[in-house]
Parts: sequence; structure tokens; C-alpha cells
Amino acid sequence: MNRMEKMEISLLRTRRRGFSLIELVLVIGILMIMAMFVIPMIQDGRSSGVKAAAGILQSDLERAQVMAMAHPDRRIGLQFDADGGGWKIVDADAPSTALLDEFSGAPISIRLGQGRGQVAEGVEVLTSGVAGNMLVFGALGGLEMPGDPRLLTLRNEANERTLRISPATGWITLVDPE
Repeated sequence: MNRMEKMEISLLRTRRRGFSLIELVLVIGILMIMAMFVIPMIQDGRSSGVKAAAGILQSDLERAQVMAMAHPDRRIGLQFDADGGGWKIVDADAPSTALLDEFSGAPISIRLGQGRGQVAEGVEVLTSGVAGNMLVFGALGGLEMPGDPRLLTLRNEANERTLRISPATGWITLVDPE
């Protein structure tokens, strides 16, 4: 092997050691695109618990309404725990015991952060205009007690969502957070 061939081999070896500018820019660009998707997901994690709790509460309110309409001879209500950490569907005349699910036989109750409420850890419910921490639905689906709309606010340390219940119709709406 002559001297020229050795220099060419040596140059080829030195060129292969590093990354080209194009490769570096491409890798940085890919990392930036990945960060654009990951960072909002991480930040949105805390608000998803509040959203999940609001969805579960709305579903349970609607279930209590349907049960009240299906059993007009019973006073069906949704009883909130005193600490704001959960609720249960009850017979308003015997509110200490949750009603049982007609299919599973399990009590219709929830504790936020446990069981089906585990996605809502650290979320609490604040009741506004709810006498005795209980909403009782009438046979037509509205609330038994007339008056102003009832507001149920679900919040954690950084986020909150509010459900509004119309007393006359029982219509449940999510108040726009903005």
C-alpha cells in the first residue's frame, strides 16, 4: 500500500467519527416535535382527574334522576359525603344506606381516588345551594326543592369544573370554565 492510499483510508476514518450538521439538526427537530406532544400531556394530567370526576358525577346524577322517574313512589336522592370526597345514591327517607345496583347488587356509591373513582384522586366536591348535602329528585326528574340552580364544583389543587342543575327540569350542564 502506498502513501496516497494510506492517506485516503485515514481521511475516510476521520470523516466517519462525527455527525454532520444535517444529522444534528434532524435529531434536534425530531426531539422538539416529540416534546410538543409530551409536555401538554404531562401538564394536562392534573386536570384530567377533575374532568373524570365531573363526568362520573354527571352520570350518577342522571342515574338518580332515571331511578326517581322509574320509581315515583320513592324519594331518590344523591347524598354527598360531608368531607366532599364522594357520594352515593340513596332513598331520601333512609339516606344512611346507598341503594343497590339492580344488576351487580353492589351499593351505588363512590369515593374519589378509590374504585371507579380512582382516576380522580385528590378531587373534592363543593356543594352550593344543596341543603343537607343531598339532592332529591322528583318523579318528573326535577329537584324536589325549587329555587336557584344548584352548583356542584369539583376541584383539585390546580383545576376546577362546575356542574349546574336546574331545579325545575333537572337539566345538568357543565359550566364553561372560561
